[in-house]
Amino acid sequence: SLEGEIRAFLTDEDQLHTYEDLTKVNPVTPTTVLKCLQARYSLKVFYTHAGCTLVALNPFQPIPDLYTLDVMKEYHYAPQPQEFKPHIFIVAEQAYRNIQGHVEPVNQSLVVSGESGAGKTWTSRCLMKYYATVAGSSSVLKIQDKVERIERRVLDSNPIMEAFGFLSKPSCNVMD
Repeated sequence: SLEGEIRAFLTDEDQLHTYEDLTKVNPVTPTTVLKCLQARYSLKVFYTHAGCTLVALNPFQPIPDLYTLDVMKEYHYAPQPQEFKPHIFIVAEQAYRNIQGHVEPVNQSLVVSGESGAGKTWTSRCLMKYYATVAGSSSVLKIQDKVERIERRVLDSNPIMEAFGFLSKPSCNVMD
């Protein structure tokens, strides 16, 4: 029975944190998925794949080693970044490679969604910083200033993008 499978799955709590992709959880139920995410969160693992979707949990504290320039470079220069542990930079790099890897660039979109306080702004800023960094990585040091100016402009545009998104939400009464 499904209940028996869920009980059997949840009895092995020491293994719950090892699921880097929630599609590997068996059986996939709200209970098993939440237990896996809780186990990973308790070990300070904040990213988990769910197929081609990335689930990001807000740590509600600074985790400086998770978003360094070295980490960005590691994902950017990796032959197979999808073999790394789940991270927002895997998603960013895959979209970047999809644009760069074709004679005709292929448009890409990343959707960052969640409840208030879920970390959407932080995640969006990480994505923008990643793109500003890797776009300048093949350039010589002399144009580093130009890259920093572009990065600053992109990051400064975030409040405008947030306001635009906020005003267009059907649940928002600002337009009424």
